[in-house]
Amino acid sequence: MSGPRPFDAADPGTDEATWLLDPRWDTVPSTSAADLVAPFEQVVVLAPHPDDESLGPGGVLAAAAAAGIPTHVVLASDGERSHPQGSTDPAALAAVRREEVAAAVGHLGASVELHRLALPDGGLADHVETMAAAVVDLVGDRLALVLAPWREDGHPDHHAAADAACLVERTTQAQVALVPVWLWHWATPDELPWDQLELVDLGPAELCAKAAAVASHRSQVEPLGPGHGDGVLLGPHVRVRFERVVETIIRTTPLPRVPREDGSWERGAAFDAMYAADDDPWDFGSWYERRKRALTLAVLAKERYGRVLDLGCATGELTHGLAGRADAITAVDLSESALEMARARPPARSAAPVEWVQGECPDVLHELLETGEVYDLVVLSEIGYFLTGSELLSTLRSVRRLLADGGELVLVHWSHPTTDIPLDGAAVHAQVRAVLGEPRVAYRDADVLLDVYGGQVR
Repeated sequence: MSGPRPFDAADPGTDEATWLLDPRWDTVPSTSAADLVAPFEQVVVLAPHPDDESLGPGGVLAAAAAAGIPTHVVLASDGERSHPQGSTDPAALAAVRREEVAAAVGHLGASVELHRLALPDGGLADHVETMAAAVVDLVGDRLALVLAPWREDGHPDHHAAADAACLVERTTQAQVALVPVWLWHWATPDELPWDQLELVDLGPAELCAKAAAVASHRSQVEPLGPGHGDGVLLGPHVRVRFERVVETIIRTTPLPRVPREDGSWERGAAFDAMYAADDDPWDFGSWYERRKRALTLAVLAKERYGRVLDLGCATGELTHGLAGRADAITAVDLSESALEMARARPPARSAAPVEWVQGECPDVLHELLETGEVYDLVVLSEIGYFLTGSELLSTLRSVRRLLADGGELVLVHWSHPTTDIPLDGAAVHAQVRAVLGEPRVAYRDADVLLDVYGGQVR
C-alpha cells in the first residue's frame, strides 16, 4: 500500500474485534510508555493537524511529560480544512482549533511546549523540509524520540509528516517511531507491517490524560454546526481505536531500550509475600467479597456447567462456589502460597473436582490451549487490572479460543481507582466491551463492575 487512500470518517470502518483479536498480536513485543521514553533526553511529536498529537501518541506524550522529559508538539497546520464543505470559514475554524490543541496539550502535560508552523492544511507535501527543519532546531544534538503519523496512514499530510520525521532521523541523533491514526479506520490487519510493530502499554493516568486531550478537540468530536458539511469527524466508532489500553508504534529502526525483565516471578513473589504476612490479605470474609461472589454466581445463565476455568482463583473462595455448579474446574493463580491454601481446603461432598494450576495470564492460557480442552464458563475475577494492556488483550484473545460454543465469559472487578498496578477496573471493562461488544449482563454499583458475555438464559 502507498499514497493517499480515500476513506469516509462516517463509515463504520474496521471494528475492534477484527483488529485486536488477531493472533498475530501475540508475536508483537511490548513495553510500557515510561520505559519507552526513559532512554531519551527529549520527546517531540510532529503533528500534521490539531488532534494528531492526542489520537496517535497521546499516552506516550503524557508519560514523557510526567517523567520530566522535555516534551514538544510541533503542529504543522492549524487544521483549517477539516470541514471543507462546512459552514465555518476556514480562518475561523483555524482559530477554534488552535484553542482546542492548546487545551489538549495542557491535558497531556503542563510542561509540554506547543510550536505552531501554520503551514497549509492539505498541502504539507510541499513543506517536508520546513517541518523537518523545525524539528531539527528543537532536537539539536540530543538523543530524542520523534513521533509522527505512519507514512501509509492514507492521508497525504500524514505521509508528508512521516517523511519529515525520517529526514530528521537521517540528519540528527533522533530516533523515529511512526504511529497509525487513520489506518485503524480503513485498513485491515493484513496491511500492518507486523515485523515493525511494538505495543506500548498505557496506565490509568496516561489513559485519563489522553481521553481528556481527545475530548478537547470539540470541533472534531461534536458537530461543527447544523449544516450538511458540519458533521462529527471523530465519532465514537472512530474514537474507540484511540481508547485502547495500548498504543501501537511502527519502528523505523530498533529503539534504545530500558531492560524489561519478565515480571511474572516478581509479581508471584509479591503475592506470596502477602500470604506469608497474612493468610487472608484480601479479607475474603468482608461484606464486599461475600457480596461480589454472590453477585457473580447469581448472574450465571445456567444452573450447571460442564468445564469451568477460574482465573485468579486465589485461595479458592469463588472456586468452591462454582464447584457446586460444574462437572470439572480448572483454577489458576499466580501465587503458589494461595494455591496451597486452596488445595488444603476440604471439598464439599457434591463438589466438582478442581485442578489447581500455578501460572500467570496470558502465558498459562497458551499452555491450556495446547491441551485442546474448551470451557463452558471462564471467570476473570479481579485479575484484569494486574495485567498490562498488552497482557490483557492477549488474555482476551486466548479466552475467546478457550470458550466452547455458547460459552460464557464473566468479568468482575473493583470499581474504585487503583494505585501501583497497571490498570483499573473501568479501563479493563471498557477495553473488553470495545472488543466483544455489549455484554449480555452488565451490573454496576459503587464497588463492583460485573459483565457477562455469551451464553443464553434457558
